[in-house]
Amino acid sequence: MKKLLILFISSLTFCNNSNAAIANCSGGKCEFTYSVHYEKASTYCAQTLVYEEVETKFTYFKILKTGEQCTIIDSE
Repeated sequence: MKKLLILFISSLTFCNNSNAAIANCSGGKCEFTYSVHYEKASTYCAQTLVYEEVETKFTYFKILKTGEQCTIIDSE
């Protein structure tokens, strides 16, 4: 039973990270790798991101390191 519980908790940890996309952003223009929602997007967030893990949604993406949400203006 203990092994099953440890396996379950470990799988939740790995599954959570496997859904993350990688973002490269500069001047409000972003390119995404491993994103289900879009490959390129424009945003009001002007910070520079280099291979940063993000969680993508239809209308925004969230930077996992800082928790900041950036609204998507236009996407491809």
